[in-house]
Amino acid sequence: MSSFIPFFSFFAVRREWQARGIAILSALALMAACAAPAFGASRAVSPERVTLQLKWLHQFQFAGYYAAQAKGFYRDEGLEVAIREGGADRPVIAGVLAGETDFGIADSDLLIARMKGQPIVALAAIFQHSPYIIMSRQDSNIRTPSDLIGKTVMLSEDQGGVQFRAMLKREGIDPGLINIIAQSWNLGDLVTGKVDAVSAYTTAEPALMTARGVVPAMMRGVDYGIDFYGDILFTTEAKIAQNPERNAAFLRATRKGWDYAFSHEDELISLILEMNGVRQRGLTRETLRQEAKVMRSFVLPDVVEIGHMNPARFDTIARTLATLGVVQPGLSLAGFVYEPPRAVSPRLLRWLTGAGFAVFALLLLVLLWNMQIRRRVRERTRQLQAEVNHRTEVQQQLKVSQEMTQLMFGTAAAGIAMTTPDGRFLMANPAYHATVGYTQAELQAMDIRELTHPEDRSRYDEMTSRMVAGEVDTFSHEMRCLKRGGSVVWVRITVSMVRSADGMPTHIIVVTEDITQRRATEEKLRQSEVLLEIAGRTAQIGGWMLDLSGGPMMWSDEVCKIYEVPMSSKPLLHDVVQYCSPEWRENFTAAFERCSRDGVPCDEEFEIITANGRRVWIRAIAEALRNDSGEITRMQGACQDITERKQAEHSIVRLNAELENRVRRRTARLEAVNKELASVNRELETFSYSVSHDLRSPLNTIDGFSVLLQRTSGGLVGEKGQHYLSRIRAGTRQMGDLIEGLLSLAKLSRDPLQFGPVNLANIARQAVQECMDREPGREVNACIQDNLNVQGDPRLLSVVIQNLVGNAWKFTSKRVVAQIDIGSEIAVNGETVYFVKDNGAGFDMAYADKLFITFQRLHSPNDFAGSGIGLATVQRIIARHGGRVWAHAIEGQGADFYFTLDEGKAGSPLDTL
Repeated sequence: MSSFIPFFSFFAVRREWQARGIAILSALALMAACAAPAFGASRAVSPERVTLQLKWLHQFQFAGYYAAQAKGFYRDEGLEVAIREGGADRPVIAGVLAGETDFGIADSDLLIARMKGQPIVALAAIFQHSPYIIMSRQDSNIRTPSDLIGKTVMLSEDQGGVQFRAMLKREGIDPGLINIIAQSWNLGDLVTGKVDAVSAYTTAEPALMTARGVVPAMMRGVDYGIDFYGDILFTTEAKIAQNPERNAAFLRATRKGWDYAFSHEDELISLILEMNGVRQRGLTRETLRQEAKVMRSFVLPDVVEIGHMNPARFDTIARTLATLGVVQPGLSLAGFVYEPPRAVSPRLLRWLTGAGFAVFALLLLVLLWNMQIRRRVRERTRQLQAEVNHRTEVQQQLKVSQEMTQLMFGTAAAGIAMTTPDGRFLMANPAYHATVGYTQAELQAMDIRELTHPEDRSRYDEMTSRMVAGEVDTFSHEMRCLKRGGSVVWVRITVSMVRSADGMPTHIIVVTEDITQRRATEEKLRQSEVLLEIAGRTAQIGGWMLDLSGGPMMWSDEVCKIYEVPMSSKPLLHDVVQYCSPEWRENFTAAFERCSRDGVPCDEEFEIITANGRRVWIRAIAEALRNDSGEITRMQGACQDITERKQAEHSIVRLNAELENRVRRRTARLEAVNKELASVNRELETFSYSVSHDLRSPLNTIDGFSVLLQRTSGGLVGEKGQHYLSRIRAGTRQMGDLIEGLLSLAKLSRDPLQFGPVNLANIARQAVQECMDREPGREVNACIQDNLNVQGDPRLLSVVIQNLVGNAWKFTSKRVVAQIDIGSEIAVNGETVYFVKDNGAGFDMAYADKLFITFQRLHSPNDFAGSGIGLATVQRIIARHGGRVWAHAIEGQGADFYFTLDEGKAGSPLDTL
């Protein structure tokens, strides 16, 4: 009997569970029946109007919001959303806080407003990594933050400015060393070189730069440890408290919109292109498609849920802002990250309740029969699920890590290359290609030693061998790299070894930084130091420095040489005062105290007694240096040995005294000469009068009687007598001309010049006309330039032109058609040269040195009449005008006479004696 008790007990328990199951099912059916009317209940609700303020102009950056609006996702949630375009003059945060809009899009700068007490709540971070960059032209060679020192950067403080300053802080760079100006939002400023770099958006501006034909270079904060969120959707605490469900509904619809936008990019691009102002800004389908492609690496839609936010990461960003001094450290971020309400919508609750009841009843029925089996399956399922979750999490982390690594590899400013342990290239990033000038395919056929300068290869091979052997894990040094075409670029390389699990080397990672400009700067600095040292040694000048808090003075080597003390000596201030000559110590001390106490610069000359007892004159220069509080803490200056100058000054004083004595003696002699010259001039005037009167009278008598004899006794003297009489008269006329020429020549040396405006062209025309009047039968072509205006003595310059034109007319008398040219030309040295040219008889240039000598003639009087005084007169007049006269001729072809005038120089009569 005992063996049947368990059997009947089993059936008793089984019947009890069946009864309970029927009761439970009946209750569930009753509840489902009661809930059924609720499922069919519906009510019409009018959509609620809300406004979204974008942070910038329409582009793919906001495609998710456009999709949620266009595809009705907002409408399905009971919302009617108006999307407002942003801009530089439409601050988003201020608009949302003022209640002008319900939702806005901003960056991690929201943290600053929140930590300053503004009631801002972040709903979703669309960009998991900030797309802000510092963009420059690739040909400007700006690769790292240190390259920005001394450059002009155009920056928007409320759009990426905080991240840029955080990057500089992380790199230890003072922003004050960079010329930061306000953002003009005009890419042309960067294209034309007006600025060196600008803050930009990775997803938009680089593509626009490329479209303009300019290759951009990008610098990201994430490469330097600054990784902020971007495009954060936010609202205010008041809006959330007013209608919690509305915010949750808006967020759900927005996420659907972003999922749709990334799945239907071309559809959204077509929608954006139809928006107002998009095409006018130069955006095209290709640029929007490129923007969408780049955005994926920042939004990471395949890695995390769109809009994902990590509170711990916001804490990290807050600490970064605190280190920059933007906000106070230790401020709480409680309530900043949005937490959706836990309640669900009534309609969904009703549906879930009914479905839950049905499922629960079904599960309960199955559990009644399979409780033990389900317990085991559930336990095993939990174990498998934990394993699956763990693997999924690892895979997601691995995928994110790979994508981040690839992103950093492709956009890093430093050149990165991967090689095999023996040096063959496997891959390299764009920055490395730009450094060496080779493409990826070309590098893969090369060895890294081919790019290493021959003088640096042994060092590189030695360090690589040690790294492969395990002696070092990494090494860094500076070397020269050979670019395509053979040019040399200096780089700093950091080489690391990648090993397998068993410790075998698999790859070598080479990180390069172009330091060519830095090396050139260092070389220039070294050369400047050498030149400064040479200049100091040559000028005998050195520098010094003194800390007023106490301690010795710092002297340069040249100062030590001046004081004749050992090099690197550091004397105390008291010792320096003792070096001054006793008679100069008081002046030195007073000047030093004025500089150290009041900051008055000092530049004085003193006499010192060197360590060897030698007296030396020095020039001492000193200036005060102040700390941040304005207090004078240090002094610095220079010291120069001016002993030789002082000796020279003494010699100059002595020589000046001697020179004054000489001047006095010379002046006395000149006064005596002037008196003698005045006497000579008076005698010359007397002589001129004598010549004019005493010589002309006999000549006039001879000429007069010869004329009378010809008239009264012409028939008696015969033909031969007539010839003699003609010869006598010709001789008297020639003698008269000579006397007239000599008198004119003497007069030129005595009379002072009367300067005024002179038109040489008018004088030349008058001279030519007079010649034509005397010989109207000649055929002469005279070419005279207009406006030959000069400054000089009108009377004397008229003599010059009349003589030169008269000679040209005379010496062309044997030409059937004579040619005379009168004008000016500009010489090579810029000097104006005047000329009179003819095609007459010319002369032999071998006798040109006699041309301007008195009574020297190069032609026979039988061929051409003349006194031999005309050109001498011309030469003397031109000399008195500070000019020159010369001639060039070819015998039988003509002569060219040239002269210049120094219109600012009036010659003295003595100049022509």
